Amino acid sequence: MIFCCPHCGSPFPAGGPVVTCAGNHSFDRAREGYLNLLPGGRIPRSTTPGDTAESLDARRRFLNGGWYAPVADGLVQELGHTDGDVLDVGCGEGWYLSRVAAEHKNGLDISKRAVQMASRLHPDGDFVVGTAHRLPVLAESCTAVFSVFSPHSLDEFRRVLLPGGRWVTVTPGPRHLEEMRPTKSESVRQRESRRAAPPPGADAADRITFTLSLPRDAALDLFTMTPLQWQTAASASPAETVTVDVWVSTGGKT
Repeated sequence: MIFCCPHCGSPFPAGGPVVTCAGNHSFDRAREGYLNLLPGGRIPRSTTPGDTAESLDARRRFLNGGWYAPVADGLVQELGHTDGDVLDVGCGEGWYLSRVAAEHKNGLDISKRAVQMASRLHPDGDFVVGTAHRLPVLAESCTAVFSVFSPHSLDEFRRVLLPGGRWVTVTPGPRHLEEMRPTKSESVRQRESRRAAPPPGADAADRITFTLSLPRDAALDLFTMTPLQWQTAASASPAETVTVDVWVSTGGKT
């Protein structure tokens, strides 16, 4: 197992309904097989971290419709086949991980609901609830790490990668879903300007751009699965013709 104690960084023994590290920190395994490694107290109890059940269900329907297949193809092309452990940071309900060829699949998300869904989809994989900015993952344990539209830390990617390992990120380009976005403000224009260049820290980056013509239900699912749904007061709204514009960035560890 690549995952480790979020408190002391000690490895876990394999298997069992309860895992206990050398520092005597114990974690119960959920019925679906995942571990909750999000330390208590870092997020208020009144807050539900990560994606909601509504947005995750919308995401599963939309992605299963194949609308983002070119995005998945770009990811798979850069990752190739992974001998060893691959880690999906911000795995959501597990759709992108299902497109990846790997000896062993692992996923992490801050949303408990997302990890439950991903665990059911990948019963042979290992999944945890955790934070992307302090991965509960052993140093130099992964052959590949990737993240699609999720917060991530390249420093953490490099820490957990084996020498010769590879990371891939998929991030929005300047025109991504522009038809659904709020009326342009100065902050929106500044964000578009930043996205016009590849994200910093990558060895290489390719830009994938295409247009979707969506039925109304798919347009609603796309809108619901993104943060745009919370920007309705700023005039964000679903659109049936949308531009997909992403950067597929790659890097490695020597």
